[in-house]
Amino acid sequence: MVPAYPAPTPPSEDDSPWLTSQQAAAMLGVQRASLYAYVSRGLLRAHSQPGTRGHVYARIDVQRLARQRQAVRNPAQLARSTLDWGTPVLRSAITQVSQGQLYYRGRHALQWAQHASLEDTAALLLDQPIAAAPPSAPMPGTAGTEGTAAATQPVPQPRPPEQALRAWHSLPAGEPTLAHPGWPGPLLLQMLGVLTGWPATDTATSAAGGPIHQQLAALWQVDAAGEDTLRQALVLCADHELNASSFAARVVASTGASLHASLGAGLAALSGPLHGGMTAVIDRHWDAWHAAPQADGTLPPSLAQLLADTRINGSPHYCAGFGHPLYPAGDPRSERLLRLLPADAARSALLASVHRHTGLHPSLDYALVAIQRGLGLPAGAAFVLFALGRTAGWLAHALEQRASGQLIRPRAQYVGLPADTAPQRADAGSTGNPASIPGRIIRF
Repeated sequence: MVPAYPAPTPPSEDDSPWLTSQQAAAMLGVQRASLYAYVSRGLLRAHSQPGTRGHVYARIDVQRLARQRQAVRNPAQLARSTLDWGTPVLRSAITQVSQGQLYYRGRHALQWAQHASLEDTAALLLDQPIAAAPPSAPMPGTAGTEGTAAATQPVPQPRPPEQALRAWHSLPAGEPTLAHPGWPGPLLLQMLGVLTGWPATDTATSAAGGPIHQQLAALWQVDAAGEDTLRQALVLCADHELNASSFAARVVASTGASLHASLGAGLAALSGPLHGGMTAVIDRHWDAWHAAPQADGTLPPSLAQLLADTRINGSPHYCAGFGHPLYPAGDPRSERLLRLLPADAARSALLASVHRHTGLHPSLDYALVAIQRGLGLPAGAAFVLFALGRTAGWLAHALEQRASGQLIRPRAQYVGLPADTAPQRADAGSTGNPASIPGRIIRF
């Protein structure tokens, strides 16, 4: 179990993560009565201080609210802010994040994760009937009864994201039969094989292996508790509204590209270090972060540096393994997954220290690496869980975007040289520009 975070301490320095009500109101440019109204409306969270009647407020939450209020007053800034956790700009019936909770088509994701499989979740996100689970069976070449090949065949190691991308794009790119009763199982199994290196692209063979979480449990040889942790991790990774990789999948799908291409776009976006690739960053620093605590009570130097390096606009509202703009009180997905793991004093001490110094809670990326470490999974397993689970969401978003018939093509606000002062290019009159080819219709 993950212990409760320590109560915040009163701010004593200008860079303290905590603000008094007077400081928070000043930062927002409002009276304290308005500050309390923000709290009552759920726009800001007040934290109790033991021994006093006052409250403190997380600096990152107040800064976030200040930016939102400024954007509302400035139409141009409001338009720009839509690309940075701003006002919703795209209609979707798939996933909702509301008041710190996650919902899949109106169902509370954490409650859903208590019993559902990734296959169930894919059907839910795709708004399809949920099929009965197939009978369980050990995956060929992994853990099972005595005398199988598990004792002689090495466990395939997860592929690095760049290798997984190459493997995905090397697969046949045919369009699946959407009306097939087993769909999207074959696509999920293809992604399983691409990410793990196990030849799961032979769907006729792998379909008999049971749900994907059971296949992963057999592949990585974990016990029943570990299998349940893998199942819930896959479900809670399945979708997260208009995240970068799902948006990438939607953009590609909006052009009429295939589902195979759309999934490849999602996988490519997920690989970045500010998205699913953050799991590799966390894993690389895990031992240093969770070593003996600093004698002076400060954060490990490597973590403090990463937290500073990954601040956005001077505010650590999304940092290396900690914090999330949509969950100022903590990501419920990571909280659930961490509670499924055996107790770990070093992990608990680090989380308490980070929260005390920054006000940040562990992210989903951190929780996935904690699963990898806690269950003794091979390096890269955290990214496998993230990408394999999120494949269900990419499919749902790609199909929803395709059904809308809308090409995603936002406008850019030009900030370069004025047209009359820009240097003329030697090839300005070239007909190499596809837009200048007569008779060719170009949709930019």
